[in-house]
Amino acid sequence: MDFEDVATNLLTSALLIIKYFFFLIVSPYKTLRKISLEGDYYEMGLMFFLVAAYFYFANFIRKFSNPPLIEFVFFLTNFFISTSFFYLLAKKTQKNLQFKNLLVTFSYTLFPTLIWFWTNSLLYLLLPPPRTLSIFGRAFSVAYTAFSLSLLIWKVILVYLSMRFSLRLNFYKIAYFFILYLCFLIPYSIILYSFRIFRIPFV
Repeated sequence: MDFEDVATNLLTSALLIIKYFFFLIVSPYKTLRKISLEGDYYEMGLMFFLVAAYFYFANFIRKFSNPPLIEFVFFLTNFFISTSFFYLLAKKTQKNLQFKNLLVTFSYTLFPTLIWFWTNSLLYLLLPPPRTLSIFGRAFSVAYTAFSLSLLIWKVILVYLSMRFSLRLNFYKIAYFFILYLCFLIPYSIILYSFRIFRIPFV
């Protein structure tokens, strides 16, 4: 594959990501189903690029404990551990699963995470703490909390649909697997926090 083919695939994938971003908001079910059937590694790679860009941007605003590249490597480790965790559990009951499908659809679940972290960094730049307890400060806190909750709900929906379409699981198995995942994620996040890698896990 020559450079022109790679460039064409990257441009096509970038346009698809922009398109899918809006459709994941208004029609996540149909959109993630389509992604599970047609998505490719170029799209996943571009999603990872957006994550890497965030780490370098956030480090410019407020220095991390570790270099951005190290933070990005830990993110990749977290991502592949998470997807492997769900894939291996599903593999015990489902046959003919494609790990690629889970990787690609799961990468699209990073949209809410990216929006929240990018917004958090921009707010730190535009409205640095400490923030007052005035009526405007309280209104900002309420609005920010509502914004964060809406992104969390969107994140949960996307993760659920990713697992449903990529792993062909029903609601009860997904809920069970997710509870098992939280049993792993919570102590793992505490360990990362204690080593000053992530204060909030980038998942």
